[in-house]
Amino acid sequence: MSFEKPAVVIDNGSYCIKAGFACDNHPVAIFRTLIGRPNYLHGSYGRQYYDVAVGDEAIARVEDLELSHPVVNGRIVHWDNMERIWHHTFYRELKVAPEDRAVILACGLTATIEEKIKCCEVFFETLNNPAVCIQSQSVLAMYGSGTTTGICVDIGYDTTDIIPVYEGGMTKYAHMSTNLAGSQISDYLKKCLADRNLLQEIKSPHDIEDIKTSTLYITPNCAMSRKDYIQNYKLSSGDVIEVSNEAFMAAELIFQPDLVKGEKTNIIPLHEAIVTASLKCDPEIRTEMYDAIVPCGGMATIPGFNDRLQVELERCIISPFTILSSPEPYAVSWLGGATFAGLPDTEKIWVKKKQFEDHGERIVRNRFL
Repeated sequence: MSFEKPAVVIDNGSYCIKAGFACDNHPVAIFRTLIGRPNYLHGSYGRQYYDVAVGDEAIARVEDLELSHPVVNGRIVHWDNMERIWHHTFYRELKVAPEDRAVILACGLTATIEEKIKCCEVFFETLNNPAVCIQSQSVLAMYGSGTTTGICVDIGYDTTDIIPVYEGGMTKYAHMSTNLAGSQISDYLKKCLADRNLLQEIKSPHDIEDIKTSTLYITPNCAMSRKDYIQNYKLSSGDVIEVSNEAFMAAELIFQPDLVKGEKTNIIPLHEAIVTASLKCDPEIRTEMYDAIVPCGGMATIPGFNDRLQVELERCIISPFTILSSPEPYAVSWLGGATFAGLPDTEKIWVKKKQFEDHGERIVRNRFL
């Protein structure tokens, strides 16, 4: 749909929010989906003025603030805080007036139609945007990879979802969840460090996330020489600790959860979840699905992830398949939103402010159900 100015694309992740313009090939702003309010408020808003910290600023002041995560498991659970983050996105990060920009919003797989209606209310009535389009992150990830049919493997912070997409539409009946995501891997790292009596040296929650993003790796074959994969991490205190075992085992949870935990778990190995999701689809379209397996999300950035996924799937799938890897898998859904916003055939999907005022939630149900 053509607008006077490039539309704003917002990918509402549970861990990070990605925002930018449809004319760009990378988000302008990436920051934590967090709100921090002073501890002395004890959960209330208070009657006097106080600063609200958003995103990375809240992390930097974590000791003085009470943190709130407005997006949990792909669902918006705190609307006031989510509205504050969107306001911050427009005025502080992108430095544009929302009334001048149409918005395409990438929402979680589990977002209900009531949640989408509420999003439209905020964008039209509070931020005064002229037009809104809401699409699933899984569908947009396919657009970001240059296709409309395939299997989206979204490994996020709260959930890991495998959802087949056929010609731009989700096949929800084939959806699979592995019950393992970035937050569970963080918990495993904490447990391992606690067992070594190192957790007291971790001064900030940011250290755990930094260990996860900077040291984790996956090998194509578990029988690799350990001396080739020594991993050290420098704490904020300046001390250096070896995390070789944690870096390997935490990432191995994705593919061999029962072996790593040493017990039977409810976690489904990623490759098995992908195969199960594909088998739920009609045999006629299964070959097309295998032509585009698209990993995305923050955990897909672990070095060696795509190579290991290739190895594991070759053991399970007889048919040929293709993994469409990206150098920036965390931004694939956002890039898909930027691509989607520029397509001329999507005009009938957008909801304009005047249409929302005339028809209310009915038009949102018609367009985004």
